[in-house]
Amino acid sequence: MKMRKRLLGPRLLRKATVLCGALSFGAAALGQGTITFNTSAGLSSTYYEELGMWFQVVVPLGTSGYDDIGIVPGNLYHNLPTTSTPFMFFLRQNNPFDYVALSMTNGSMFGLTSVQLADPNSPSPSPVSISFVGHLASGLAITNTFTTPGNGATTFATYAFNSDFTSGLTSVDILAPRWAMDDLTFTVPEPGIGSLSLLGLLALGWLAARRRDS
Repeated sequence: MKMRKRLLGPRLLRKATVLCGALSFGAAALGQGTITFNTSAGLSSTYYEELGMWFQVVVPLGTSGYDDIGIVPGNLYHNLPTTSTPFMFFLRQNNPFDYVALSMTNGSMFGLTSVQLADPNSPSPSPVSISFVGHLASGLAITNTFTTPGNGATTFATYAFNSDFTSGLTSVDILAPRWAMDDLTFTVPEPGIGSLSLLGLLALGWLAARRRDS
C-alpha cells in the first residue's frame, strides 16, 4: 500500500502564519531614531511631529489656558541654554497644570533610550525635576525622573532612561513646570528577519503543494 504524503494546506498555512507573527513580534529587532528639532526652528505651537513622533500640549479637565511648546535656534538668546543646534522648550505660564505628551503618529508602541535636558532659564537658578511618565499597553504606568543641576548651569546634559522604558510604551507624559530638550532617542519594533524568512518558506511550500494537487 502506498503512503500518501500530507502536503501543507491553506488551513495549516494560516495557523503557521499566526505563529510566525507571534514569533516575529516576540523576537523583533529595534529600530532607532533621534528627534533633533533641527528643521523647525522658530516654531511656537501646541503640537509638533518629527520622525513619526507626536508632541502635544495636554490641558487637564477642569483647568483653563494653555502654554505652547517652542523650538528655538541654538545660541540665539543669552537667557537660554547654550547649544549650537535648535531645541524644544516648554514653560508653564498660563496654566499651572498643562503638560506635553508624546506618542507615535501611527499608534505603534515605542521605547525611549536617552535625552538631553536643561533648564530653559539660563543660567539655571535652581534644579528642575523633570518626570517622564510612561503608559504601557498593559495599562500600567512607569516613571523616570531626571533632575537638572541648577547652580548656574548653562548647558544641556544627557540622561539615560531606565530599562522599564526600553519598549512597550503607548505614550509618555512630560511633567515639569519648565524644561528644555534636545536629541531624544527612541526605538520602535521591527519585524524579526528570521520569522519573516520562515513565513516566506511556508508560503512557497503551500504554492508547491497547490501545483502538485492540480
